[in-house]
Amino acid sequence: MVQYNYIRFLYFNKHKSQREIAKEMGIHRATVKRAIKNPEQKYHMNVERDKPVNGDFEKRIKHLLEYNSNQPKNQKLTKRRIYELICEEGYKGSYSSFTYQARKIEEKLGINQKEGFLKLVPLRGSMQADFGEVYVMQDKMPRKIHVFCAKLCYSKVEFVKAYPGESTEFFFDGLTSAFDFFGGVPKKIIFDNLKPAVKEVLTGRERILQEEFVKFQSFYCFESEFCGPAKGNEKGMVENLVKYVENNYFLPRVEFKSFDILNLELEEKCHRRFKKGRYEGESWEKRILDEDFLPLKERYVFARIKEAKVDTYQLIHLEKNRYSVPTNYIGKKVEVHIYPFKVKVIYKGEVIAEHERMFGKNKESLNPYHFLPLLRKKARAYEQAKVIQDWGLPQIYEKYHKMLQAHLSSDSKGTREFIDILKLTQQYTVEVVAKILKELDEKNRYSYQEVLSVLRYQTQHKPKTELLSEEKLKSLDLDKHTTTYMPLSTYNELLRKVGCENER
Repeated sequence: MVQYNYIRFLYFNKHKSQREIAKEMGIHRATVKRAIKNPEQKYHMNVERDKPVNGDFEKRIKHLLEYNSNQPKNQKLTKRRIYELICEEGYKGSYSSFTYQARKIEEKLGINQKEGFLKLVPLRGSMQADFGEVYVMQDKMPRKIHVFCAKLCYSKVEFVKAYPGESTEFFFDGLTSAFDFFGGVPKKIIFDNLKPAVKEVLTGRERILQEEFVKFQSFYCFESEFCGPAKGNEKGMVENLVKYVENNYFLPRVEFKSFDILNLELEEKCHRRFKKGRYEGESWEKRILDEDFLPLKERYVFARIKEAKVDTYQLIHLEKNRYSVPTNYIGKKVEVHIYPFKVKVIYKGEVIAEHERMFGKNKESLNPYHFLPLLRKKARAYEQAKVIQDWGLPQIYEKYHKMLQAHLSSDSKGTREFIDILKLTQQYTVEVVAKILKELDEKNRYSYQEVLSVLRYQTQHKPKTELLSEEKLKSLDLDKHTTTYMPLSTYNELLRKVGCENER
């Protein structure tokens, strides 16, 4: 570098010729010429060096690099692994010699060439949506849940909701919940190639969409756009939101109680972000007023529908869990409508059972009122019935049951009458009936009719009108008010006239 600097100094500052400089410094004139021509003072290799070790393997390296470039991202081999493979085939060169050859081939073929990007102006009324995975703590064990994230491109307003999965009912519920939160339907929504929306990815931007998604899109009339495979940058806003939610809402890992509680907390956090958020000096509250939304008129209600058969235990099997139905539907085929967080069982268009949806395996949702008619027929099974043991009735119910059996001098008759009492709890609640049982027990009155009589009195009895107090009457100053009245003889005269008219 010092030599190059001195040559250029003599040539441009002292105006000496190349011959004079070469003679003075004792160097070749070609060196002087290169120093004058090249101000960067870098070494440039004009002649390609031979790589005799790579020669025999050049075609093989080229084939491996081309094949590797066409593989999915999670199946691509590293340079180190490709080097190890060709070493097993007899390659004797060093790793640096291999990578030098690999870089030349990749440059020639355009492999791993960096992609250029353009800054885009966000459109009003456009939204990006995607799912992310986070972990929570449930019973001191980590549990993976899925978080639906939506972000408006122009105003930057965000919406987040948690679900146990990413199936169609959760996807649609996330979108409709976002529309409710934003107060309108974005005209354009950008998605990844999610299975609930995309049935098949074709070339370019062409997609074969799921039938249910087409119905959903037609209902709200928004335009959908799908990113290219492995092109997460095309929805970078929501990708960043997923990362933000993971780092700020779920770290350290939160204690999971239920999706209802968690989603209330997430909605509150979204509202706080909405109140405080700013972009380019403007608040999110102000910017969202400039969004171009479609009107939000109705809410799209979607349920996955499956067919099930009621077994002899009054249960239907769904997603490795079991749900009860009333006794008279045993052996019948029913429709099961699966919503994000509830399950409805329908027979011939009528809802016969409704349950909170369970997630996991080998769980049961038993509605006690579904089993009471069968228990009345099989009274001896009452004590051991799982549905009764799981019900968790107050202690007074068990005591009243025993006293009722003793009063009737029959276990089976007492149980049947007690089941009739339990049926009343469906209309009047367990707590109200428990209070009545306690009062009747104190009076040694044990029967279904006694309970029913008290319930009817409480629900149908109307209290008498109370008299006004002396203080209230004085405050009204009734003495100052006068009224006109007719003497009783006037009424007698009226009755006489009516009698004469009837005689005619």
